[in-house]
Amino acid sequence: MLKVKQLIIALLAINSLILSQSVRLSDIESITNDQLDKIKEELQSDQSNLDDTLVDDVNQSLESTVVSSPLEPEPPQINQYFGYEYFEREVNFFDNVPASRDFLLGPGDEVIVSLWGETNLRKVFTINRDGSIFYDNIGFINLANKNLREAELILFDKLSSIYSTLNTPDNSTKLSLEIGTIKSINVYFTGETASPGISLIHPFSDIFTALIHSGVELSGSLRKIQLIREGNLINTFDFYSFFVDGKDIFSSTRILDGDIIHIPTVSKRVQIEGEVVHPAYFEMLENESLSDLIKYSGSQTAQASTKILLDSIVPINKRSSDDNARINQIINLEEAANINLNDGDYIKITSIGDVARNVSVMGRVKFPKEYPANNSTLKDVLDLAGGFNDPMFRQSIRDDEILILRKDIDQYYGLEFSVSYAEADKFELIADDKIFVYENTKYNNLFSITVGGEVNKRGSYQFKEGMTIQDAINLAEGFSPMANKDAITISQNFTSIDKDGNQTTIETQIKDIQLDFEITNNATVTVLPLENVVNIEGNVYNPGLIAYKKGKSVNEYIKLAGGYRENSLKSKVYIQRANGEIKSVVRGRLKNPRAGDTIIVPIDESPQNFDVNSFLIDILSVLTNLVAILAIADNNN
Repeated sequence: MLKVKQLIIALLAINSLILSQSVRLSDIESITNDQLDKIKEELQSDQSNLDDTLVDDVNQSLESTVVSSPLEPEPPQINQYFGYEYFEREVNFFDNVPASRDFLLGPGDEVIVSLWGETNLRKVFTINRDGSIFYDNIGFINLANKNLREAELILFDKLSSIYSTLNTPDNSTKLSLEIGTIKSINVYFTGETASPGISLIHPFSDIFTALIHSGVELSGSLRKIQLIREGNLINTFDFYSFFVDGKDIFSSTRILDGDIIHIPTVSKRVQIEGEVVHPAYFEMLENESLSDLIKYSGSQTAQASTKILLDSIVPINKRSSDDNARINQIINLEEAANINLNDGDYIKITSIGDVARNVSVMGRVKFPKEYPANNSTLKDVLDLAGGFNDPMFRQSIRDDEILILRKDIDQYYGLEFSVSYAEADKFELIADDKIFVYENTKYNNLFSITVGGEVNKRGSYQFKEGMTIQDAINLAEGFSPMANKDAITISQNFTSIDKDGNQTTIETQIKDIQLDFEITNNATVTVLPLENVVNIEGNVYNPGLIAYKKGKSVNEYIKLAGGYRENSLKSKVYIQRANGEIKSVVRGRLKNPRAGDTIIVPIDESPQNFDVNSFLIDILSVLTNLVAILAIADNNN
């Protein structure tokens, strides 16, 4: 079970590397030939043999996933409902709304009369309750229910009687009429509004600016807003034509003092999701179809399929039972114009499914990733993956054996092809092929060894299989005059695996080596200098260096070092050669210790009062010496 999961995780990780848009050279080289082989073996394994426990885990995961109904109540958010965000504004319309051409003057409005030319004056008047202003030397002038142009002509006619230059051929005096401070109008808001009741609004307001002033609740209709005046329905406004097509359907209708703006409740609202530009909740009219809804949502995206999922709620007055209140349907796009929707319906515009259309290239190429398979040969794809036309990079590729894995009828990678790059233009690829490009490990062989110490040419040299210590010294141009040929050390990497399967590599020294010993990559060969001393260590009275003399025994060197101290383990004395070799000393009579050797005398950490072994060794040594003396005497006689 664990192995299967690990393999799947490894494949997913490598697949994400292949699909990345840019890959560093270090990433390319991180996939070794061994890793490529493991991927190939996994792809070729029969997927039906996967551990049943893994399938159970997937099923349990699916069962634990809660799929909520698309029509479950959600906290209303304005961005989920089409059109309402248009009325979420805070604007001071009294400062920003200009007077319209057809604005009619009335009681409370302020007008400014200006004359310039031969006569210059400027006067401000407020229209009284009767709709008139009082002008000196003329009297009352009625301007009620007149627009600015009409009122200006009336004033021109009246003032011409006292300002003769107004109506002369040269028009030496000119007149203009402006609106000063204007009166607000009272409008009543009813229905699904955020501010029901009476409100003061700007007299230039249209139905749109008035609704921004009052706000519209999410439960309010945006398609059946009514303007009522003196008990009569003046107009019904459908703002979807403005939101979707930008049509001005409201500015030509003026709002008057005392008008009622009524916002009815939404009677039909549906939700559309999936591959549309603006998925949201939309209000629908009775005569509108699914095709209209798609238009309101901004139409389908490029990823939309021709299939539509409809989860429809049967109206209460048409259902036979609550158990049959929902109907699920699959609808073709061309049928959308004939499909009427019910309140609460849910529509999903499905997306086109992904199809196998690519091949994967992995291994020793510059750009390992997926490439189109349609009408492509192996050479086409390899050239796109890069490296085959780069002379230096090409040498690092095994171009004579490129492997292609292909799915068989059982849909696992059971087919394998081996094609050289020279023949790649004749091999046609199909979707889902996996292409393995292996590295030429010999080309990138940067293995080396190091030779140091007493040689004629110290340095690093290229490692070759089967190389011996003698070969390494020959590369370094032989021993120097000061070299100790018996004192050669070598250190190299040693890899081990512990009981938990963890791999550890350490650098360690190899002992007891000969010149014909075969070395490995990264080994360091050191030739020690010739020494003229012997080193004494351990439980002696005067340890240290003693001048070397050929033929001198171990006991003689120990005596020169002051002899044995108490509790010495005489039977455990040993010699360590300069090259690390260990030699045991038998009764202290090892012949010819070499220059540079170290004699080590161990100490007994747990001494006894009488050491039987030492006593027997001493007796044996005395007897041996007596036999030797008698033999010499006998020879002399």
